[in-house]
Amino acid sequence: MKRYSLILWCVMAAALTMVVGACAQNGFQQIAVTKDPAVVASCQKIDDLKIEDVKADEKLSDVEAQQHLTIMARDKGANYLLISSDNARQGTAYRCSMPPAGAPAGSR
Repeated sequence: MKRYSLILWCVMAAALTMVVGACAQNGFQQIAVTKDPAVVASCQKIDDLKIEDVKADEKLSDVEAQQHLTIMARDKGANYLLISSDNARQGTAYRCSMPPAGAPAGSR
């Protein structure tokens, strides 16, 4: 019994290590999602993104679609995602620079 417990703990530790490593690789970078083109007007356009369902019977919910677009944007190195509506299946990934730390609010 103790042997199986030790094996289980080792497997769990290995799985946790893999998950933490995967998260660190993505850098926990948050992606801001906006519907306002003015927000990304001064940003660098990275790529147009589009979700294509693998099979016609596998439909994504609106939340799943936005999550998928967000992951796609992060993978492209973007930090903003412009979508047209909450139920969008496509969007545009942007890379926006952050204002300097000492810049007054609203100077962007």
